Amino acid sequence: MAGKCKKTAAAKQPAAKQVSVAFIGYGIQARSVLVPNIIKQENAVVKAVCDCDRIRCEAGAQFVNDYYKNNKKSKLAKCKAIADFRDILSDPGIDAVVIATPDHWHAYLVCAAMKAGKDVYCEKPLTYSIEEARLVMKAQKKFKRVFQNGSMQRSWREFRTACMIVRNGFIGDVKYVDCNYGNASAQNNTDIANFPANLGGPSHPHRFFCQWDGLNGKEQTVAVESAENADIDWDMWLGPAPWSPYSDQCAPRGVANFYPMFWRFDDNYGTGYNGDWGAHHLDIAQWGLDMDKSGPVKIIRSNEPHSVNPLHGGRRQFGMQFIMSNGCTIYHNPFGTWGTVFYGTKGIVAVNRGRIAVWQGRGVKPTEANRKAIAENKFTKMKQIAACTGLDYGFDTAQKKDDSLVDALDTLDKVFKLDTAPVQLYKSALQEKNFIDCCISREETICTAETGARSSILCGLCNMSYVYDTGFDWDPVKCTFANGTGDPSWLKRAVYRKGWEIKL
Repeated sequence: MAGKCKKTAAAKQPAAKQVSVAFIGYGIQARSVLVPNIIKQENAVVKAVCDCDRIRCEAGAQFVNDYYKNNKKSKLAKCKAIADFRDILSDPGIDAVVIATPDHWHAYLVCAAMKAGKDVYCEKPLTYSIEEARLVMKAQKKFKRVFQNGSMQRSWREFRTACMIVRNGFIGDVKYVDCNYGNASAQNNTDIANFPANLGGPSHPHRFFCQWDGLNGKEQTVAVESAENADIDWDMWLGPAPWSPYSDQCAPRGVANFYPMFWRFDDNYGTGYNGDWGAHHLDIAQWGLDMDKSGPVKIIRSNEPHSVNPLHGGRRQFGMQFIMSNGCTIYHNPFGTWGTVFYGTKGIVAVNRGRIAVWQGRGVKPTEANRKAIAENKFTKMKQIAACTGLDYGFDTAQKKDDSLVDALDTLDKVFKLDTAPVQLYKSALQEKNFIDCCISREETICTAETGARSSILCGLCNMSYVYDTGFDWDPVKCTFANGTGDPSWLKRAVYRKGWEIKL
């Protein structure tokens, strides 16, 4: 979004002075990121934590109450543990909800919450399917709620700087973009006992048994994985997804200290690394290309070898391409030094968490040789303006080791005079703070429902290309297939279990 943030239609409502927040889903993302960031906001108070696992739910409420007591805010220590999210949506004392459930629940909860008059923060990817993305956009327009998608890289300086340089034309016209995520070597891995090594790019065909204990790092049996767990409402965990036996890989028992990847890579619940890391790096490509209200017109099938991994269903793991409505080509490649790389006619911008590099000169194509040189910081075909290319910040900004990233960003600000550049992108220091601030001001957030939905659509189309091993034409205005290609049934879940259809 360029320029000053504009008011939403919800701005007609009187501004609140404090936002009462409830969390729906208390897994590791909520516990380690969302709750700590929201609870520190002066204008927010956490009133409830909801999870279908009793242990996690009670742990969430206890964490909140302990935080308030330990920080001399004992009068706020009244956070409740709520088992059923519907009790939160019907509570007039709750102003906003933060959704951090598995992906297959996102759209239903977002739409139900907005319909109930709540402002909404939802983790990425915003939706499980394309049809759900369209419904979320429709719901936001109908109910006029403040909405924030958890694409937090938009609140990080390195990504904003990268997109500012691109959007202001400092590297010319962008012809190509690399988005790098997924494990290429997984396609040749045949050791099905080692689940982490099997994670490639797209989702896997539905499978109940994991055989790998992500919590304890050892093999396990079906009997262990499916053992009765009286602490969880498994029927509620499944929600709209087809019925399947309980799996403690999908819903780890108790308060787990790892990210449960199993459900993220299951066709019934997620879209693999496309929805996990693709929702970050494809989102930055979308932001840099000014495509928050548009998208691709063509999806080109990968020509990489089909996977021989027995868990992948023969799916290729990387190599598909998007042809965007402005003519730019986005390539999906495996994980590398850079998350998103913009190739312009007059330069290159490469960015990832804790690192950025910018070159200016005559444009080049993203050949394997150029990609390798850029990844190794040995690219000499252009003049390097500034760079922070090592692990100076570790994997995340919290692991900062020195000021090399800040120095590089300061240099780029000065060289390109970004503070006075014609195109100014919304500046946010923290995704969660931006949400709370906008709940009060009634302004649009840095990542609105349409923005999040458009990114989710990219993730879904990417995964779809691998699942059905095909390419197709796309209409970014109507958000559907074009020119007689594709199958409309691919755009939505075939069956919504137990009447969990989204109704606006």
